[in-house]
Amino acid sequence: MEWKFQLTAAARPRVLSRVMQLFDQQSLNVRSLVFTQTAEVIVIQALVEVEAALAQRLQAKLYRQIDLREVMLTACEERLSGIIEEKVMP
Repeated sequence: MEWKFQLTAAARPRVLSRVMQLFDQQSLNVRSLVFTQTAEVIVIQALVEVEAALAQRLQAKLYRQIDLREVMLTACEERLSGIIEEKVMP
């Protein structure tokens, strides 16, 4: 199943590389990545194909990263018209 990770972090160096390293350690392919940065905050959205249990473990690992403020996890279902979000995991 596809899961969308939305991360909010302090705008500090290497935040994106540390986040992507966690996905790489699990040999996961990121299907989509959106990165937005302001003076104080970074928002990262990553769409990943992964089983539910692993998605939740990754969410817990991401919360342990320095500078991360919030990690939202959303289950997604693909439809012809695009991606429909189904379930948000706080």
